[in-house]
Amino acid sequence: MKLFIAMRMRKNNQLRSVLFAIGVVILMAACDNEYEPIFNETTDERVQEALTEYNTLLRSAPHGWKAMLYTKAGGGYFYYFDFNENGTVNMVSDFNETSAAQPMDGTWVLKALQKPTLTFDTYSYIHLPADPDGNVNGGTSGEGLLSDFEFTFVRVSGDSIIMKGLKHSTELYLLKATEQETSRILEDGIEDVLQSTTVYLEDNTGLKLLLPNNTTVPLAIDVGSKLFAAQYLSSDESKIETFISPFTFSLDGIVLKSPVTIGAYSFRELFWNEDKGLYTVQLSNPVDLVNDTEPYFFHPATPLHSVIGRTYKRALMPENPGVNRLPGQSDAFIEAYNEAAGSLLIGPYALTLQEMSYVFDPVNKLMYYDVVIAQTRNGVTSRFLAKFVYEYEVNDTGDVKFTAIGSNDNAQVISFDLRVILQHFDKDTFKLEYIAGGFQLIGGFYSQKSPEYSFSGYLLNQ
Repeated sequence: MKLFIAMRMRKNNQLRSVLFAIGVVILMAACDNEYEPIFNETTDERVQEALTEYNTLLRSAPHGWKAMLYTKAGGGYFYYFDFNENGTVNMVSDFNETSAAQPMDGTWVLKALQKPTLTFDTYSYIHLPADPDGNVNGGTSGEGLLSDFEFTFVRVSGDSIIMKGLKHSTELYLLKATEQETSRILEDGIEDVLQSTTVYLEDNTGLKLLLPNNTTVPLAIDVGSKLFAAQYLSSDESKIETFISPFTFSLDGIVLKSPVTIGAYSFRELFWNEDKGLYTVQLSNPVDLVNDTEPYFFHPATPLHSVIGRTYKRALMPENPGVNRLPGQSDAFIEAYNEAAGSLLIGPYALTLQEMSYVFDPVNKLMYYDVVIAQTRNGVTSRFLAKFVYEYEVNDTGDVKFTAIGSNDNAQVISFDLRVILQHFDKDTFKLEYIAGGFQLIGGFYSQKSPEYSFSGYLLNQ
């Protein structure tokens, strides 16, 4: 009897719960009928309205758009776009001399993806940085330069549009062009600046900016990667700062993505002076860049010999310094390297001399001279490491003395071929210098017994 009563009570409770839930649903439905919807249009209608607005916006520039594209690989590219009602887009780019000189037609479409999206849907200049074939743009195979050809709208402000790439979040900035700018762009204005800059950089490999306070700022400009670099001492002179920014070409010269600020001086543009055939920077007055190919030494409060092996683990010298020459590599060193490379190549193993590293272990006071050699047999290339081991000591004036204590088997095989280089480690002492290197800081080793002999490498922290 008690069990029957308990079961009946549970059924009654369940029935009351169901009736309560039904009541809540009816009440909510009744309440919903008392409120107006937030939007008068459906979602599809709102999306279509946004697409129509952006379509009108892109075609609203009577003389087209100037654009700056910044890829995730680090470079920047100038574009000119003229969006037409028939779905075509006329474009020019500073990607290379061809794209700067020959306008190209592509097609464009606005799509309703996650957001209204501008898609360049036929292969054109905008696709060159994004091409996964590294041979097209110098990027990584399979990824290219990590760029985009589909962009969402981020913000519209006055005569400019800010967009973001759909896949790699590439930044794209559009600014309405004037009639005069468009005329100059289509009359090879960008190509002229690009060509002039390329020739200028071939003839000026030691660019420097002398600030009004007599501070020297070494500069580097790489047209291929569209990167700019400046190096200078920090305000307290304790360390060396390296500023790197992507850039795009303009009708007036070069525009950096970010401004350079060195103490009280700041600039974002470099202006091409056609009459002088050089670049200038506008500070309080125009300042011409100068060319000085002599290595420029930085002398921060902390000298290189006191941090080598700690702040900088090694100095890396790329192969073939005769072609890939770094500041601080003397003619005498290049001759020694070429003699060693030639001896290895005609030797019994037909070895190719490649990069070298000077690796410092400050705890044990050891320097490892690591030499990479390569051998090709039956079309297959193998790389080997030859390791020479030296003890080193630093005297009171900061000069470094090396003493050979061992080597691995590969090093013993090539030691005779490298004798013209190794003899300097055995006989000389070296002063270590920070050398301005553009995009990377360089460490120079200057012989104190043979002033004509010096070598250098990129300073790396690993």
